[in-house]
Amino acid sequence: MKVIGVGNLKGGVGKTTTSTSLAYLLGRYGKKVLVVDADAQGNASQTMGAYDPDEKGLAGIILGEKSAEEVIKRTKYENVDIVTANMWLMKANAKMLNSEENQIDRIENMLKTECIHSKYDYVICDCGLLLDITVINVIKAADMLIIPVKAGGYGIKAVENMIDQTKGLHEGQQVKVLMTMKTGNKTNKETAVWLKDMYKDKMFKTEIRRSVVAEKAETAEKPIPAMPQGSNTARDYNSVIKEIMSEEEWNEAQEYIKEKRRNKKTGRFQKID
Repeated sequence: MKVIGVGNLKGGVGKTTTSTSLAYLLGRYGKKVLVVDADAQGNASQTMGAYDPDEKGLAGIILGEKSAEEVIKRTKYENVDIVTANMWLMKANAKMLNSEENQIDRIENMLKTECIHSKYDYVICDCGLLLDITVINVIKAADMLIIPVKAGGYGIKAVENMIDQTKGLHEGQQVKVLMTMKTGNKTNKETAVWLKDMYKDKMFKTEIRRSVVAEKAETAEKPIPAMPQGSNTARDYNSVIKEIMSEEEWNEAQEYIKEKRRNKKTGRFQKID
């Protein structure tokens, strides 16, 4: 099981879009995926169609009041389950600040339980803006930390800040920077070159292009690849999946899709949604 945290201490850089797109695509490739919504705004929960303002969800884990089995919910998307979040999570963070108990291993311990560790291939954790107890829990648990960054402005500085602030929480963690919302203007191109020079092998080769479909997906509360019309953004996230997977795993994923497309009666291939 691979645990991936998606975070940046800067808003509007595509954290939730990245988390939900990767989760959706991994599920379509036959991988069992658990989304952990670690943001009190609950945007990932909304995008996956599972938001409930009254359920404690991840807050129940942070507070030690719920078991993993109690908080996992099915989503309407293939092979994707979720641990939801809402404003209960903000209250849980505030309460934990005054607690003398162990605070930063709660998500890691949740992921070690049999009902998760033996069932899922990937865990995708969508982080909030603040480096609060919940996000620290995610960083501690994650094998890979993806830092989305929008070209230009303060977002670039936020990448280095995120890396600095999370050092030492998980030794050996793989950190990858992902450029999002890229356009063809000069500033974007210069930013892309600078990021590659700065972070080298920590940069994803894939850059996520800006798309009108992405904005429509946000309004529709759906992962971008789940939208009926295709988009460059969805194709880009598919390329990110290829970078995350091993070559063997990627080949297996292609065979899975190929088999799904095969008409059982005729043996011919057909389009799948």
